[in-house]
Amino acid sequence: MKLNRQKILDFFKKSESKASVILNDKTKASDTIKEALGKAVTNKGQLEGVWAKMVLLFAIAKDYVNGDYTEIPKRSIIAILGGLIYFLSPIDVVPDFVPVLGFIDDVFVLNLVYKQVLKDLEKYKIWKDAQINYIEDADATEI
Repeated sequence: MKLNRQKILDFFKKSESKASVILNDKTKASDTIKEALGKAVTNKGQLEGVWAKMVLLFAIAKDYVNGDYTEIPKRSIIAILGGLIYFLSPIDVVPDFVPVLGFIDDVFVLNLVYKQVLKDLEKYKIWKDAQINYIEDADATEI
């Protein structure tokens, strides 16, 4: 099966448009992230190739929406949320219920988003590691 790259990108652009609207409503944005995470966990076996990337995308989206991490350009968070919205859609270029191939376009989009925001993700990982180390240091001083 040959994927129509342009058709996938067109669907993704629509998902990004939805993301920019959803980002204005923190509750909707949070619910979207939770729903996408639930779908990802349910289908983890079919997402092995992008699982670690998805976990990072979920983490940064959650921290952004919660207001914990805002040092990311708006276009990057829109791309991330757009990728998660695309992933959530059961009817996209390759419907998710198609055995074996159902998530191939989703994986393509998620990899595309990951590459697009890689520098922002690297900065986020440094910030996240510092948060974890800070908590560990604070716990050690309480002992």
